Amino acid sequence: MSRRSETVAAPGDTANANRTIHVDPRYNGPPNSANGGYVSGLIAARARRMLETDGDLAVQLHAPPPLGTGLRLTRTGKRAHVWHGEDLIATASPQVSVTAPVDSVPPADAEHAMRRYEGHRSHPFPTCFVCGPGHRDGLRLAPGPVPGPGNQVACLWTPDAACGDGTGAVAEELVWAALDCPGGWTLDPLRSPLVLGRMAARIPVLPRVGETVVVVGRGVPGDGRVHTCTTALFR
Repeated sequence: MSRRSETVAAPGDTANANRTIHVDPRYNGPPNSANGGYVSGLIAARARRMLETDGDLAVQLHAPPPLGTGLRLTRTGKRAHVWHGEDLIATASPQVSVTAPVDSVPPADAEHAMRRYEGHRSHPFPTCFVCGPGHRDGLRLAPGPVPGPGNQVACLWTPDAACGDGTGAVAEELVWAALDCPGGWTLDPLRSPLVLGRMAARIPVLPRVGETVVVVGRGVPGDGRVHTCTTALFR
């Protein structure tokens, strides 16, 4: 997990209005912590209201987000901070950089790639809500390698009614979740398991419940422990 030094408000800061986030244990990544993309989506939506902005946000995870407990939000300037007791879990801040786009993959190619998904035979977190084949009611995304240059994967995703936000669209935090895990499978999570360190997402249109979308991920190995992954959903 990538880390960086942050100037933050003290846990007992009473100048900020406190908010609470609760992550249901269903939405795990590793067995005892939340899926990074899912919790980042929850934090971004809440932080956007707290910071009174409609702009894109990036979420930096400083520690594994715990499950089944209240997480407290505070605001300092243009940043929102998420606490578990006195432990800083995450920071949300405005995102200004733009990532190079990912090319789409034909649905038939994405479906074929799913058959080559390495997670079917071995998985560092087999009960992950998003990509774990062992999660009984997860999304079960199966991003498999796509032939061609670079580290690319693809899969299909058809969100069911449980993914809805009550308007017919898919809940934003689940879109963040679907954008998270496929990127990790572009590198080598079996040899070197990866967890999310920082994530930003731009979602101009939410997919609809029952609509099949193509998920495409591209990875760029970095120096040391920090790598960059870019993912996209296509109609």
